[in-house]
Amino acid sequence: MQNMDSSFRAQRTFLIAAVFVGFCFGQTTNPSPPNKRLAPFLDFDPRLLTDNSTFRIQGWVEQPPYRGTFDILWTSLVSIGISTYTMLCLNFPLTYAAGQWSRAKQSVKAFKDSGCDDWHLRHAFFADMGGFVLHVRGADPFPLNALQLSWLVRRGYVEYPKITRQEVWDKSKQDTFTKVVTAFQVGYLIVQCIARAIQGLAITTLELNALSIVVCSLMTSYAWLHKPADVQTPIHIHSSYSLEDMIGNRSWDLTPLDFVDENGPGYSVNVQPFMKMPVIAPERPIQRIPNDRFPTNPYGAQEYLLCLATLIFTGIHVAGWNFDFPTNIERLLWRISSLLLFGITVAFWFFEIIASWVRLGRWKAIYLYVFDREGLRKHNRRMLQRQQTLVKRSMTELPLLWEFATITPLAIVYGVARLYLIVESFAELRNIHGSAYVNVEWINFVPHV
Repeated sequence: MQNMDSSFRAQRTFLIAAVFVGFCFGQTTNPSPPNKRLAPFLDFDPRLLTDNSTFRIQGWVEQPPYRGTFDILWTSLVSIGISTYTMLCLNFPLTYAAGQWSRAKQSVKAFKDSGCDDWHLRHAFFADMGGFVLHVRGADPFPLNALQLSWLVRRGYVEYPKITRQEVWDKSKQDTFTKVVTAFQVGYLIVQCIARAIQGLAITTLELNALSIVVCSLMTSYAWLHKPADVQTPIHIHSSYSLEDMIGNRSWDLTPLDFVDENGPGYSVNVQPFMKMPVIAPERPIQRIPNDRFPTNPYGAQEYLLCLATLIFTGIHVAGWNFDFPTNIERLLWRISSLLLFGITVAFWFFEIIASWVRLGRWKAIYLYVFDREGLRKHNRRMLQRQQTLVKRSMTELPLLWEFATITPLAIVYGVARLYLIVESFAELRNIHGSAYVNVEWINFVPHV
């Protein structure tokens, strides 16, 4: 069973602690005592506000129209923390989420083609997390992913699991309270940044970094809208057939049903062993499905969401092009780093789209759609047959040396640029534009009669 790195109790404790600490420290952002903080906004001698004074204030006292460095740090870091912790459950970012969403939709289609119309995305996510464990005669039990389960059901090796989507969702540990608090915090950061831009107030690069992460986390949360969180107990499926009845004498690597759908390639399964850093347990068949599996051809809405989110994530950093940095060198390095992030992302999607369209025959399909509709039908049948008979590379052959050699330099450049943007976000706080400490005048957004 795939164990996620968060739990319901830890999430709730984290959120309550975050709100409590924020409230306590938010009241003491300025080290001066409350009576002295009021002094700049009251037209009298602050010595009148000593403990022995009988001076009293009647009516409503406005909040001071400024914020401190701690407020900036707190809002940004808490927004980053709760969005990545409670939304992502310390799992993997949007790239993996889009791939998992795509796989889930494929399994829903596979089950519907088999007449199982009540198979839902929640079932699919649950299965791909290792939610179903198969027991057969003469072999150790092993986890099933959604496509493997579909294959077994279609061939009558196991019965269709009688579990409703609500029963699957009941296994999830993430509740409404967690989602509401998270949505409120990240929503406040987004609205505040927009309001500051409208009122011409400085936005710090730390807030800009937090905004990019929050936007990406929201899209990841959307991709995982139907994914249960922190499920610990799998459902055991038993078959009267032996393993030999199911797979014959086929060879396998991770589980006996690798020929149906491999639980890879993935970082722990392929990349780390390639780098002589094996971490996955040597036991075979594996007892949990790796949660770092590379995404498998996101298509349609999943592909568009992934493309849009990565471009927005890198593009937000470019929005700091004309920010008032402490030095010209820092501004130049920020511009170079943000352009590298955005440029690498654009280049990736440009070549990926060209390659995927060639691989899937989409360019020729467009040509045939315009000039030869009859040829288009033949082309679609030919491409479907090609995908069904395509010989897969062995898991041990991934990654190829040339793939590793071409991707690694770009990953290093991207990582160094991203690291600078993070470091500069904190370094800038030593010397920032004064308007960064001015609060948003929310009353200005209320229509006046």
